[in-house]
Amino acid sequence: MKLQELTGKLDTYFNSHAFNESDGWTFTMDDSYISSFSRFAREQFLQGSWNGLMLENPGAAGEVDRVYLMVFPTQDIIDTIIAQEVERDAPGSMIFSHHPVGFSEQTMTFLPMPVEQLEELREHHISYYNCHAPLDCHVKTSTANALADALGLTDQKRFASYYGGYAGIHGNVSPVPFQKFAERVASACELETLRYDQVRHNGFVVQHVAVIPGGGDDPDEMKEAQSVGADTYVTGHWWLFGDSEFAAQRRKEARPVIDKLSMNLVAASHYSTELIVMRDMMQDYFQDMGLEAILLRQQNPWG
Repeated sequence: MKLQELTGKLDTYFNSHAFNESDGWTFTMDDSYISSFSRFAREQFLQGSWNGLMLENPGAAGEVDRVYLMVFPTQDIIDTIIAQEVERDAPGSMIFSHHPVGFSEQTMTFLPMPVEQLEELREHHISYYNCHAPLDCHVKTSTANALADALGLTDQKRFASYYGGYAGIHGNVSPVPFQKFAERVASACELETLRYDQVRHNGFVVQHVAVIPGGGDDPDEMKEAQSVGADTYVTGHWWLFGDSEFAAQRRKEARPVIDKLSMNLVAASHYSTELIVMRDMMQDYFQDMGLEAILLRQQNPWG
């Protein structure tokens, strides 16, 4: 399939350019890096929504026959993709990613791709499509839909306004002891354990669940989840670690809200809660187009 045709289909399906995140990622990059990044990223991406085709690196025929799926562009995953494309003489492929930069949940730091990797992606005809808020908010194919389905939520309803859409879903489950439900979350997210030191109200029976994949640390979103009747809140992280000014401020804002909540709070990693949409929805999406779709997992789900 032609790269232009593929990205056109994605733009239309996800309405990618309607979710303007132009101010949402430059804070992760210093001025020197932005100058270098601008040599590789499309002008339409940099001056647009920061969703859609970020790196346009077509092969000689302009074709794409393979799509790599990822949550974050970690250095080892990008290296793996480059190696695989070199091995097959780089005919033309595309990365479909939920984020334009890497991320460490342990330190709450964002990690832009090294310039050397940007150069190799160009050299080996590997394009890059970023789909952040559009993939969080799509009415059918979203991070929230995928996580809610994986946990077996029924009577699903959306909540948590986000860039003009909704990033959360709440719904019902047959009454289940919290421990059993926590095991269900861990299994769906491919985790051996959850961060149980972050779990509250262990004795609750779980019946009404709210999910916001990725970063669910906004105190207003937690309060909204409780207001829609949730007894359990599942997200990637609801407490920010690290020494950054942003993490410290968010902890200060969240602490008094958390102390008053009467919900279970389940943290299943930013990466793992967003992996599910790639695994359960996007692979089929691309394969139905006749494209090979390869999902690449992080070695460390906590980054």
